[in-house]
Amino acid sequence: MEQWYQRVISGEDAGLVPALCRGGLAVASWFFGAAVALRGYAYDRRWRPSVHLGVPVISVGNLTTGGTGKTPTVIMIARQLQELGRRPAVLTRGYRAPAGGLPDEVMVIQEECPGVPVVINPDRVAGGREALTRHQADVLLLDDGYQHRRLARDMNIVLVDATAPMGIPGLLPRGTWREPPTALRRADYLMLTRCEQIPQELAEVAANLLAQWISPRHIYQQYTQVVGLFDAAGNQVKPAGQKVIALAGIANPDGFVSTLQAMGLCVSAGFWFDDHHRYDLPGDFAAIRRGVAGRPIAAWVTTHKDWVKLRGAPAPAPLWHVRTQCRLEGVQSQLWRQALAAVVSRANRA
Repeated sequence: MEQWYQRVISGEDAGLVPALCRGGLAVASWFFGAAVALRGYAYDRRWRPSVHLGVPVISVGNLTTGGTGKTPTVIMIARQLQELGRRPAVLTRGYRAPAGGLPDEVMVIQEECPGVPVVINPDRVAGGREALTRHQADVLLLDDGYQHRRLARDMNIVLVDATAPMGIPGLLPRGTWREPPTALRRADYLMLTRCEQIPQELAEVAANLLAQWISPRHIYQQYTQVVGLFDAAGNQVKPAGQKVIALAGIANPDGFVSTLQAMGLCVSAGFWFDDHHRYDLPGDFAAIRRGVAGRPIAAWVTTHKDWVKLRGAPAPAPLWHVRTQCRLEGVQSQLWRQALAAVVSRANRA
């Protein structure tokens, strides 16, 4: 359903029915935009006050729906805060959490940031108070928090996918904008993610486009770095031209395929599910197995956030997963660490 919706709003699906759907979605987006504008105006005028919790709050969010690399960025910043001697806690709403289980992003953060508590609560203020009293956190890291303005923050970071900077133009549900691009003026910093997937010249063009809303000095280019390829036992696998089947529930499968190919793997086929897919095991595996019957492959390969939901499952083929991390390079890395340290220090003195 989600994939069909993306094809409709992008204009990929032609014909009368998709056109009528786009017309209806355009009308709905007008009402959505009016609600967004009224809500933003209420916060701007302080008719709806933001709550201050007395510790530095850093928000990581985006302007569009879909994956822009929020979880890797949260992990990067949480580690940097630990290096600064802080006790960060991550606040998340628990998007698409399975009954009695944890969302995939939470499981990945817990694996990658041992010792950093993750508080799941759609009420970010209540979650922040829990992090302070229960976990003695001294910095709060707000995951997917750009539109959650009830909790006051000291640093507003917006992530923009360099491969599709503006997503599908238009407010929800006609496009992928949660807010109009002018809302980027609220941001303190922008990070262009996945810059390794485009030529440097295009990254500069995207940065120049975004500079109409924020100072160019506060726009950073972020790169995704592959940590390694791992098997079910956690042992690192050396990719050497093996034929594999890719499977994942992510918003950007093309980017994942590009990553696998850059590692030296030969992707024989790809099976894609909606973002944050709740796997039906062994049903999903059976469907994939039927689709690749007779193909000689070394393994199936998935992402880290899919792996945390699939580990322990009786896969009909070896199941490998890719671990990545995001990073800033050169002078930008130094400037970013200085900015992070300054904001935390300044917030403490306030």
